[in-house]
This record gives sequence, C-alpha cells and structure tokens, in this order.
Amino acid sequence: MKAKVLFFDDIFSDIFREKHLKEELAWDDNWIDSISKSLDESTQRIGVSFEIIKSGEIDAWEALIKKENPDIILLDLFWVEQAQQKYNDRNRAVDISMDVMQQVRKSFPSIPVVCYTIKPDYQLMERAYEAGATFFLEKVPLAIPEVHSSLKYILIYLIRQVQKENLIMEPDF
Repeated sequence: MKAKVLFFDDIFSDIFREKHLKEELAWDDNWIDSISKSLDESTQRIGVSFEIIKSGEIDAWEALIKKENPDIILLDLFWVEQAQQKYNDRNRAVDISMDVMQQVRKSFPSIPVVCYTIKPDYQLMERAYEAGATFFLEKVPLAIPEVHSSLKYILIYLIRQVQKENLIMEPDF
C-alpha cells in the first residue's frame, strides 16, 4: 500500500525559519525528523510506503492538495508568524489552521485531517473537531521514531476508512 501524506507545519515555512534562531528550531526539527523516520520504516516492516510532502505554505493548501492528491493531511495548529503577518496578532495563530481546515472540509470532505499541537486543552480540541479535524494528536516532546510509531497506524486506519467509504459509494456493476 502506498500513502501520500501532505504535512503542513510552520516549521517548513521560510517566514518562520527567518524569524527564529537555529537553536530555537532544533526541537521542532528533531520532532519532524522523528516522524519522518517512523513513517519511512513502515515500508520494510508493515508493507506501507509513506510519501511525505512537507509544506510551510498554508495559504497554498488548495493548490497543493490538487497537485499532490494526498491520502491524508497532517496539520499543525499554530501558525504564529503567519498570524502576525495576516492579522498583526500572534495570538491568533490557531485561526490560520482553523480557517484552512474549514475550507479543506468544504472542498475535500473525504480527506482525513490529523491536527496536532503541544499541550492542547479541551477547548482547542473541540474547536479543531468542530472545524473538521478527523483526529487530534498531542505533539510529544520525545524525538524518537518509536514514540511516534503509533502515528503510522492511525494514518493507515484513517486512509482505510476513506477507502471503504469510497467503495461503498461506487456502484458494483
């Protein structure tokens, strides 16, 4: 099985990288590397090949989805630098992802969207689900692929659910 993951995170954006020192980015970079390694190891062990498309261009979400045709989307909830640029208010960082998620749901309702952030609270999780999140993850501070191993099984499950729904909708002639 092949699965394409469109991975939206501000850590991939030029605007974020320009505003932060390399030392400030180390934790996020290690976390991203850990997830990538965990998904890369899947091919050998469980027969699923994940292709990861990383993007920090949240405003280009629609063009990227149309171009890449992902099976699933991973979406960071906080886009601090983009919120500063768009709203002149860093405190509205979550508004960026919530707006995009609602638009994704309207245009691509069947694509699973997995949201994540560090230390979410109940209200944030509820807001994400109301905006259209399929699943919610806490960004675990350990950057060890084995810690993130369960993510691949969650992704596989969500992709299979969509595949089953698509089979049910297609007429069997």
